[in-house]
Amino acid sequence: MSQNKNRHLKTSLPFAGLWLLATLVLSVAAVLPSCSRLIDRPIRNVILISIDTCRADYLSCYGYTRKTTPNIDAIADTATLFENVVSPVPVTLPSHCSMMTGTVPPHHGVHDNDNYYLDGSNITLAEVFKQNGFATAAFVSAFVLDSQFALDQGFDTYYDNFDLQLAGLEASERRADQTTRLAIDWLDNHSEDKFFLFVHYYDPHSDYEPPEPFASKFSDNLYAGEIAYTDYNIANLIEKLKSLEIFDSSLIIITSDHGEMLGEHGEDEHGYFIYQSALKVPLIFKFPGQRKSQKIKDPVGLIDIVPTVCSLLGIQPPAPYHGRDLSVYLRGDTISPPKRFIYAESLYPTKYGGNSLLAVVGDRYKYIQTTRPELYDLQRDPAESENLILLRPDLARILREQLKQTLEESVRKLKSGAGAVPDEETIRRLQSLGYVTGPVSEEFDFDSDKQDPKDLLDFYLSIAKLHRLVMHQRLDEARVLGEQLILQRPDYYGLHYLLGKIAALQGDTQKAVPYMLKSLQLNPNQPGQHNHLAMIFTAQNRHTEAVDHFAKSVALNPNQVGPRFAWATVLERQGKLDEAVAQYNAVLKIDPTTFAAHNNLGSVLLRQGKYDQAAAHCIKALEINPQLPQAYYNLGNICFQQDDFEHAVINYQKALSLRPGWTEAQDNLNIAKSRMQTP
Repeated sequence: MSQNKNRHLKTSLPFAGLWLLATLVLSVAAVLPSCSRLIDRPIRNVILISIDTCRADYLSCYGYTRKTTPNIDAIADTATLFENVVSPVPVTLPSHCSMMTGTVPPHHGVHDNDNYYLDGSNITLAEVFKQNGFATAAFVSAFVLDSQFALDQGFDTYYDNFDLQLAGLEASERRADQTTRLAIDWLDNHSEDKFFLFVHYYDPHSDYEPPEPFASKFSDNLYAGEIAYTDYNIANLIEKLKSLEIFDSSLIIITSDHGEMLGEHGEDEHGYFIYQSALKVPLIFKFPGQRKSQKIKDPVGLIDIVPTVCSLLGIQPPAPYHGRDLSVYLRGDTISPPKRFIYAESLYPTKYGGNSLLAVVGDRYKYIQTTRPELYDLQRDPAESENLILLRPDLARILREQLKQTLEESVRKLKSGAGAVPDEETIRRLQSLGYVTGPVSEEFDFDSDKQDPKDLLDFYLSIAKLHRLVMHQRLDEARVLGEQLILQRPDYYGLHYLLGKIAALQGDTQKAVPYMLKSLQLNPNQPGQHNHLAMIFTAQNRHTEAVDHFAKSVALNPNQVGPRFAWATVLERQGKLDEAVAQYNAVLKIDPTTFAAHNNLGSVLLRQGKYDQAAAHCIKALEINPQLPQAYYNLGNICFQQDDFEHAVINYQKALSLRPGWTEAQDNLNIAKSRMQTP
């Protein structure tokens, strides 16, 4: 469980643009009248529920033919349902950053799940609530929203601990029932407070494995089964609100970060293309005391949540924001808000040398800028099967200019969060969730020379398949596929890395090394790859080369614990004790609770004859982990060196009680006992 951290100084940056000013005027005009028609009591609490990877058209209240969401439907029956909601990006972390800040990715600076964190110059909805006296809590269901990516800004409680898992699940996610239990436990202790609660469900994300009875009921469509299972758990959360008698004082918002392609346009999941199947999500606002339902057809976005919630509570929203205050729709006025175009992006194709996908989505038309631009009439062609770019060049030109203006107004000079390069453990955990890791390029220019993402789809799908084969340890199949792909793209560093990883996993480190060196030659900015290679060199006793790559890994990402710790152990073996001490201290500066670093530092200081400092670190290691036999062993050695044989015996005995049969500890114990008996 992670508590909120003050990572970065909060600053407010200016934001220009006439369209934003128009939005602000509209928002101010809508603040007071918005609450008079559908809300008959004040809002005390706000519950924001995000269902990861949830297409709007798979909810029965959005027209799905099977009853997937009876409980969400019941809420929608007395709520405001927005029919055309656009996610700014079909990737979990950046989309949630937009949801929490009301800004588009070019402004908040997060464009992918790895290599990014939410910079502290962005003000989150949780921070706004906290500043206004609300208790704030979040319960997230996947490592992709771990607090290290800084979405925890403003939360008193941010539960991202994945140690306690259901059997069979990777320790990077949790099922909806566990997340619900955690949220309910929190509600039991905070029902008297005014609060903001964020609950994130991950189940509809692949792989689709709903528990029974949903697996059987939806055996022909397990994705729908995951949504139905999530709906069941949302019902339990709602029932808790009712039993605590806080349902009728709560604003409840149900939405999603993005959809799922499900094979449409050739993409099975999400992240690559920005067609509507990946962007169109549900958005339902249930207001306290609301008894009538209404459906809104106008296009809205996830970026609208922040200004709308702030308006409804009479709170000043953080500046700047790109969303629109949707409370205007509650007045029942016949005057429609001004037309708008909502920004969306995918930089995923840049991982493979392709062009960006940048779009604006309106009430009817959608324009996608890339090597071969696309234009669709969403009313006549919701499947986006007929590209009108040649038939409507005038409209395409207008929308292209709209996109340019949006980018000019939103792209910040500071690429916030860029350069937060993940360590190898972070990469492994993201890959366990099905993500293809690797850096995107932040490209918002209209470059027509780069390869079109549509032409790179097969290669992207093959790389994704290769990652899955490696993750599931189907290494022979993975090696064959990798060798085929490298003939097509010998210049792609990721293939050399994967073939090296496969060879290492199969125990052939001699074969792995040339692949990894080639990968680093093509792209030297890979801290995880440098670390991986350093570990191989360590196992081969090539310590000088290992130290070189540990140093390069840490230079690229200074906040890594694992590589620094491993680097320090190699320095110990080389007898470079001062350098080892420096690295262990660097580990403890990053994470003071790393008990192994305290213990090892104590061991090195013992070798240097600094007994008091050594003892202090070993004692600290035992405070963090009382079941650490190595720390007792080191304390025994420290006491022995100081001729305190009585306490040496006590510590050796404690070490042996935790690790019976430890030869070195037993030998030292016998010597210490003999010294005690010597006059």
